[in-house]
Amino acid sequence: MLTKDQLQLLEQLLSSASHEQKIWLAGYMQGQIGQASAGTAPATAVNKPNVMIYYATETGNSKGLSLQVMKAVKAAGYKVKNAAVNRVKIEDIKPDTLAIFLCSTHGEGDPPETALEFYERIKAAEAGALDGLQFAVAGLGDSSYEIFCGFATDLDREFQRLGAKPFQDNALFDVDYASHTGAWIEQTVKNMDKLVGAHAPEQTVSVHIADENIVRTGKGYTRLEPIIGTIKQIVNLNDIDSNKETYHIEIAYDDEVFYTCGDAAGIIIPEDRHNGDAAPRLYSIASSPSYHEGEVHLTVALAKHKTESGETGFGIYSKYLSELKEGDEITFYIHQNQIFNLPGDDTDIIMIGPGTGIAPFRSFIYERSERGSDGRNWLFFGDQHMHCDFLYQAEWQEHLATDLLQRIDLAFSRDQDHKIYVQDRLKENAKDVMEWIDGGARIYLCGNKDPMSKDVDQALIDIIASQKGISAEDAGEFLADLEEQDRYLKDVY
Repeated sequence: MLTKDQLQLLEQLLSSASHEQKIWLAGYMQGQIGQASAGTAPATAVNKPNVMIYYATETGNSKGLSLQVMKAVKAAGYKVKNAAVNRVKIEDIKPDTLAIFLCSTHGEGDPPETALEFYERIKAAEAGALDGLQFAVAGLGDSSYEIFCGFATDLDREFQRLGAKPFQDNALFDVDYASHTGAWIEQTVKNMDKLVGAHAPEQTVSVHIADENIVRTGKGYTRLEPIIGTIKQIVNLNDIDSNKETYHIEIAYDDEVFYTCGDAAGIIIPEDRHNGDAAPRLYSIASSPSYHEGEVHLTVALAKHKTESGETGFGIYSKYLSELKEGDEITFYIHQNQIFNLPGDDTDIIMIGPGTGIAPFRSFIYERSERGSDGRNWLFFGDQHMHCDFLYQAEWQEHLATDLLQRIDLAFSRDQDHKIYVQDRLKENAKDVMEWIDGGARIYLCGNKDPMSKDVDQALIDIIASQKGISAEDAGEFLADLEEQDRYLKDVY
């Protein structure tokens, strides 16, 4: 079948080829045969590189999407793994793999908190550090923010600065991403096959994004199809002498909309109130979907600041919410959080929620009550003054009395000469905290990101180091392991 010259060239090639190269050549030739065959032929078995899918997530959407991508890539014949970027270093990203990065954006173009260290490592790396890497980036964001998918865009640029080459254009998805990512996944697999010389026949990969365990879609789950609710009750939770105004707001709705503990409500402000600031605001849901059926409860602090003239100014969204009256209509949607949710009923939980960070834990406790959960519950709460800032005080005391809440530790910073915070209470209970962790407890943290969440991180590292007799570095690794195992979960803002 071959001419004399062709046969001579083939023999020369085979005599100089390694065993691995001969295997690759066999797959390549099979691929050439496949391209001439009917479109229904199976995908060819070329020597495909390994694929790594990295995700940077705030509420679990990128993680959920990574599972869908992983399934499709594996079905196309690739060896594939996925990993959070939390602890990924430059040297962990191998140039002989294909890399896919799925990136959520937090706030105005910022990385999710779990990706901050990774992004700092990327920015600090020298040009050429990722030479030879072929990659793709997909960003999940919200176009109502001024900077749309900023983290994904920045990461794509940084990778190229480091010498990596994109094998397809950066893809940016809005809040309705679930309607579009299926087609993107199919195209990504085809592009990967073209890159490695494989034949990718039409319809070889079937991608179904609307998996209820991964993402909920439909009315009420994005700002594009919101819910109209009615204010059922609104009350200031702070007492006389408080420096704060914190409102408990109950919203009733008739739509068949479902949420889970840990989700947030995205408030959409009327056009005549937002003064050009139409980015929706997210508020942690403080109600239980089982116990408070047909209602969503919020815990909203009236944001105050000093204007240039020295007068008191207020946050647009919190002021709008604080002025609502019973019977008023309100537009909102459910912002799902696939990470910050309840564990199994027999798992102990430690909840750390100063200020309005208490909101999701009110949801947790009522839900566990409704389920009859037997896992223990321990709450750390803090604010300024006990007599006027103990949010939901009567409810927590009732939970203690009925043994639904096993422990509560309070930190009121201004009730004594020296300030006491939740991280101080954690350290005071170091032995018991460590026993709960070693017993499988899951830790939750909700509230201000800076500096509270960093202070709590450090307190936990100190506790682990002292109780286990290990270095601070090893304790930090232990805490990072808890995060990777979804046993230390944050919802900070």
